[in-house]
Amino acid sequence: MKFLLVTALLASFFSGCSRTTAFDFFKMDANYERAISNLQTGTIARSFETEVILSSIYLNKVYPKQYNDAEYFFIALYLADNQQETLQNSEYKLTLNGVDFLHVKELQEDDPLRSLMPIDNEWNRYYLVTFAKQPREDLLLQLEDRDLNTIKLHYTKEKVTAKTP
Repeated sequence: MKFLLVTALLASFFSGCSRTTAFDFFKMDANYERAISNLQTGTIARSFETEVILSSIYLNKVYPKQYNDAEYFFIALYLADNQQETLQNSEYKLTLNGVDFLHVKELQEDDPLRSLMPIDNEWNRYYLVTFAKQPREDLLLQLEDRDLNTIKLHYTKEKVTAKTP
């Protein structure tokens, strides 16, 4: 009887050890999985109230064949003060390694890129932001307000190695 109990306990102990990740429990395609892996979020708060939430996905890692001539970010931006503000006319400055963006496009609700962002609500505005190609591997996406409060999101580009014959 003791042998049976010990065997049952050992069997249940070893069967409980598995090599699964959180992604194993959800059905998602490879692009969505890469997008979630590259999602970063930061906030600016004043007096314990959230003023800004910036969520961003570095698209060069999600779609490397499509987004390779510049640095592309898919951004969800929440501004508590004024929902009429956009990235182009707000008091906030968005830079990559200290350089302003080249182009920003506000994404409509039916844009296919919006399916990559797990955060979808009526308070956010969604953008595709293009920056000049950066020579450095380390990327610092920074949103700064007039009072010098900042959100800093750090990304790393994929290393490109030369193939030798």
